[in-house]
Amino acid sequence: MVTISNDDLIVEISLEGAELTSIKDAKTGHEYLWQGDPAFWKRHAPVLFPNVGRVKDDQYQFDGKTYHISQHGFARDMAFTEQMVTSNSATFNLKSSPETLEKYPFEFSFQITYILHDNQITVSYEILNPSDDVIYYSVGGHPAFNVSQTKDEKGHDEFDQIYVQFSPQGQYLHIPLTKDGLVRLDAAKYESVTKEALTHKSFKNDALIYQIGKQTEVSLIDEAAGLEILVKSSRMPFVGVWSPYPKRAGFVCIEPWAGLADDEHSDGDYVSKYASQSLGPNEIRTHDYTIDFIKR
Repeated sequence: MVTISNDDLIVEISLEGAELTSIKDAKTGHEYLWQGDPAFWKRHAPVLFPNVGRVKDDQYQFDGKTYHISQHGFARDMAFTEQMVTSNSATFNLKSSPETLEKYPFEFSFQITYILHDNQITVSYEILNPSDDVIYYSVGGHPAFNVSQTKDEKGHDEFDQIYVQFSPQGQYLHIPLTKDGLVRLDAAKYESVTKEALTHKSFKNDALIYQIGKQTEVSLIDEAAGLEILVKSSRMPFVGVWSPYPKRAGFVCIEPWAGLADDEHSDGDYVSKYASQSLGPNEIRTHDYTIDFIKR
């Protein structure tokens, strides 16, 4: 476990998956990050690589060969190498290996950096293609934030004044999912997204997925706790908002993504996968997002 901190935040990161496991207010001790109760969801903030979401039938084809890979890829379950740690930053690395090449036929170097500045965390994903061929990938974050709950009239746990807000307000492409976790591109439509109240039933059809612009900021607002969690991303054109259902856990994920699950009509060809990223020989690309914790 690696710990970094400043006057505002104390952050813990596991070498397994280079996953954030705790984000605490340095003054009050308040825990912002879901603590992984396995009765609801065992993770905290897994890193999604080399795929976001599920590939159809958990398999795909590349260069005439079939590969099998699980939902959200393998990085979240692999041990990263600690590259550099300072008092307020930490960098981790994962490289391709015989184990990864069985599931994903590309050489890569995947570096993750966390940097604290005041009440903000910047998360940076750097992908290097060390080969002489084009590689294809998707990458994303999956942080889960604790939110306030109360009891409804039937005595069930319900979110207590929890909202998601997009700025600028306007029309965003909403991309629904099938019951198997594949996207339904032919059912996608633009919707007006402003400040939307969340209930557990908001997630009866799984995650709420939107295509976003370069200037889009997504806020998770907990009015009962007087807290806003603001997520801003770069080179991550999609965002997922998720909490398990029908389970009623006290967290909501705000997930910046560069990539999506397969479309339900996918032919399984990895090169033509919708929203996949491509990286040329010996190229490097960075995707990043920031999380601001704003007390109201």
